[in-house]
Amino acid sequence: MTSTPFKCPPAPSETALLLHEFLTARGLRDTSEISLVMPLGTPIPPSPEASAAVLAAFEQHGIRWYPERLVRALDPARRVALLRDGGELPYDLFLGVPVHRVPDVVAGSGLAVDGWIPVDPRTLETGFPGVYAVGDVTSVGTPKAGVFAEGQAAVVAERIVATVRGGTPAAQYDGRGVCYLEFGPDQVAKVDVTFRSGERPVGGLEGPSTALVADKTAFGTDRIRRWFGRDWTPTV
Repeated sequence: MTSTPFKCPPAPSETALLLHEFLTARGLRDTSEISLVMPLGTPIPPSPEASAAVLAAFEQHGIRWYPERLVRALDPARRVALLRDGGELPYDLFLGVPVHRVPDVVAGSGLAVDGWIPVDPRTLETGFPGVYAVGDVTSVGTPKAGVFAEGQAAVVAERIVATVRGGTPAAQYDGRGVCYLEFGPDQVAKVDVTFRSGERPVGGLEGPSTALVADKTAFGTDRIRRWFGRDWTPTV
C-alpha cells in the first residue's frame, strides 16, 4: 500500500491469499516469499473476527505481514521497496495500490475541500442544496469501495424521487456494506461492516466456507444483471 485511504481494506489481504494459492498450484510456493505492507493496524479494522481469520491464514500460509507501514517509493535498480519508516523490502514482483485521489474534473469543480467532496453523512447532500455526491470522491467516512457507493446511490435516488414528486426526502444512509473475501480453494468469507458518523465502525464475519462461494457468485451476477442488463458467467 502506498497511501490511505484506499478502495477496499480487505482487497490487499485477499490478493496475498490468492497469490499463495496461485504459486502453490504451480509448485512455486516453496521458493517464493509473500509480504503485505499496509497502513492499518489490522487487516480489517471494523471486524476483529475477520482480522483474526486473515492473520491466522497468513500465519498458516507463511505470508509476512507488515502493519502500520506504507511504501513511499521503489528502487527498481536494487529491486527494493522503500518504506516510510526507513525500512526496505526486496521484491521480484511488486503489486501496489497507488495513491487514491479524486479525478481532475472533480478537483476542479469547486465541490472538493481538502481533496474530497464533503457531504452530509446521512443524506449525501453537498454544501450546494439539491446537489449530491456518492462513492469514492466523498469524505463520508466509509471505505471507498463499490458496495458503499451502491448503498449511497440508492439513498440519493430515493431522495431525488421524493423531491421531484413534491414530497419531503426521508431516506438516510446507514453506512452498511457487505463484501466477500477469498481465502483460497473454495473458501470464501463474508464481511458485514457498518460505518455510522460519530460512531466506531463495527463488523462481523461469516465463514470462510464453501457454501459462500455460490453466495458470492450470486452477488456479482445480480449486480451485472441489474447494472448492465446482461448475464455474467464467471471464468476459472
